[in-house]
Amino acid sequence: MKKRKQHPPAYIDGFFVLYDLTDVQDPDNPDAPIRKMRRRDINNIWFRDLAVYDRTRLVFEQAGKELTHKIAIPQWDGISTSCVCVIDDCQYKVYNAAQVETRDGYPETEITLITPEMTYEVIE
Repeated sequence: MKKRKQHPPAYIDGFFVLYDLTDVQDPDNPDAPIRKMRRRDINNIWFRDLAVYDRTRLVFEQAGKELTHKIAIPQWDGISTSCVCVIDDCQYKVYNAAQVETRDGYPETEITLITPEMTYEVIE
């Protein structure tokens, strides 16, 4: 049976600025590039918060990762694990981006965010 579409999800919980991670040559040590981030030339991306269950949080903790947010945006394949989202001036590394469909039939991208191992410097 075909799903009947209800009202589309509201993406009003917040927004993030998207950055790409890139390796930059260090003039003092050319053999060891430095990882920095460059802002993507797109507008702010609005999201809705998703629940993070205790079991999921426990699995991440056992793997040594701090799961901070799970969010959803309208479906878009422009986000990968080489991206950083900045929400309220805090950096969050993309751990996973999955293309899903809501129970009402709307396509979304669910993004799992973790605390990065370091704070990345921004390239202008």
